[in-house]
Amino acid sequence: MKVRVDELPDGGRIIHFHELPNWFSSRMETTEDAREITLARPVNVDLELIPETGQVRLSGHLRTAVRLACSRCVQDFVVELDESMDMVLLRPLPAETPEEIDLRPQDLDTEFYDGVTIDVDLIVAEQIFLTIPQKPLCQPNCRGICLGCGVDLNQASCVCENKASGSAFDVLRSMKIDP
Repeated sequence: MKVRVDELPDGGRIIHFHELPNWFSSRMETTEDAREITLARPVNVDLELIPETGQVRLSGHLRTAVRLACSRCVQDFVVELDESMDMVLLRPLPAETPEEIDLRPQDLDTEFYDGVTIDVDLIVAEQIFLTIPQKPLCQPNCRGICLGCGVDLNQASCVCENKASGSAFDVLRSMKIDP
């Protein structure tokens, strides 16, 4: 969904955004990490776009659920996302702006739009991507998998013969390679 800035009323515009789970994968298909992320529930977003002098304020609330793989045990699990959104959308920087600019804390909630339209789909997809934990865990005390035998330690006890091993590569010693 694209919104033309010149068509926004002075008092702002409220947008109710609802998309099915396959919307995210089609929107973020060029991002390598996005291939590992699927939505478990539709995306529901309530946004308010308020034009201000030289910028547009976007605020709202995002709700969905994301299916991820645990970074310790590799089991699939679902994370509920319930996030507030509040950012300032600016027109593109002038061409003479240096390539590197020092960011201030207030700049972290700033995005740019093309000067004519705001791509609401892209902003919502980016917000979903940014709210996903960097190290997703199925549960805070996930024990992961055994480095020796590969058993999920949340489901069963380790069956390794040599528990004193300290290297993840020790299991390779048992492999036989025919010349």
